[in-house]
Amino acid sequence: MEGQDDYQLLYEGRRSQPAAPPEEEEVSTLPRGRRQRGVEAGEGSAGREESRGHRRSQHRDRSAGGSMGSNVIGLPGVNPPTSEVVVMEPRSFDEMAQVIQYLRERKTVIMNLTLMDPAEAQRSVDFVAGGTYAIDGHQERIGENIFLFTPSTVMVSTPSSQVVQPLQRPLQSPTPLWPSTYEHLQAVGQH
Repeated sequence: MEGQDDYQLLYEGRRSQPAAPPEEEEVSTLPRGRRQRGVEAGEGSAGREESRGHRRSQHRDRSAGGSMGSNVIGLPGVNPPTSEVVVMEPRSFDEMAQVIQYLRERKTVIMNLTLMDPAEAQRSVDFVAGGTYAIDGHQERIGENIFLFTPSTVMVSTPSSQVVQPLQRPLQSPTPLWPSTYEHLQAVGQH
C-alpha cells in the first residue's frame, strides 16, 4: 500500500525530487522570451515543483471529470468532410469544363440537359463520361436527359439491379360471361 501512496505523491509532484540544476541552465533551455513563473519571481526549485504538481493535478481533474476515453481533443477549424451535390442545367458545351472540375473536387454532379440541343447534349455527356472514367468515377442516367456523375469516393447503387418485368401470360381471349351466339342459338332452337 505504501508503494501506491509513493506513486500518488510522485504523480502529484509532492514527493521531494533531486535538486534541480541551477536556474541559469533551466532558463537557457526555454525558448527565448518564455520563462516559468517561479523563475521570474525568484521562487526557486520549490516553486517549480509546486507549479508542476498543480498543473498535473489540474490535468488529472480535467480528465477524471469526463468519461473513460474522453481525452480526445478536436482540432479547431477542422470539420468532418462533407459531401456536396451540384445540380447543373448547362446551356452549352463550354460549361462542361466546370463539371469536370467539380468531379475533381470530389463533388457529385447532376446534369439536366433538357435546355441543350440534342446533338450538343450527346457530345457533353460523352465528354463528361470520359472525364468521369478517367478519375474512376461513376455515371448513371436517372431520367430523360438527366445524368448523375460521381467521383470515385461515391458509389452509385440502385435498390434492385434487375429490371422488374411485368408478368407475361400467353395471349388468349377472355372467357365470355354469356354463351357464344352459336351455342345460344342452338339452345334456343331446342326449346
